[in-house]
Amino acid sequence: MRECGRSMVEMLGVLAIIGVLSVGAIAGYSKAMLKYKLNKHAEQMNTVINAVARYVHGFSTEFRNQNLTSYFIKLGEIPVEMIRESNTDYIYDIFGNKWRVFYLYNNNGDTMNLTASNSFLTKNSTQNLEICRNLIVTAKENSANIYSVSTLSGYQTEEEQKGILYGDNRCKAGRVCLKNMTLEQIYDICTKHIGTQSAEFKIMWSMK
Repeated sequence: MRECGRSMVEMLGVLAIIGVLSVGAIAGYSKAMLKYKLNKHAEQMNTVINAVARYVHGFSTEFRNQNLTSYFIKLGEIPVEMIRESNTDYIYDIFGNKWRVFYLYNNNGDTMNLTASNSFLTKNSTQNLEICRNLIVTAKENSANIYSVSTLSGYQTEEEQKGILYGDNRCKAGRVCLKNMTLEQIYDICTKHIGTQSAEFKIMWSMK
């Protein structure tokens, strides 16, 4: 009499093939989802960057050293999905990173800053590296309206200076110019500073 069932070895082989296909499908889905989020992230940040650029000279000195995020929300300049009604001191990108717009006054004069709070740069991961790259590419597209982009806090050391990319109006000899950055150089900047405890991502506009 002929048996119609399959052997244990055959069943294990089928299960192994299903497992491999499942892993491939999950990896493909994860990659596609990250790409979608990065595209949405670029769209969100481009909107915010352009909004700050439009209003950078519209705030008087009475707003010095104040968080202006809630004002930009009230102006209707922030994408709805970036707003959390429970906390309008910050806006949130699609990855959950917190950002704030701040009017800073110090010895260097008046500046408006778009800064990541508890920066994603402090944790080294493939996703955070891609977020950093995405932000610099987006800022590069707006380099004519930006003073600088930095991936480290403070300007104290020569090493930190390498993390500062200057906009078109500040692009001169001895400085790294945002508009000239290649994709390879952008990855190098992000890779160099990601995972550093003091790292932050800051976009700055001069208010002069």
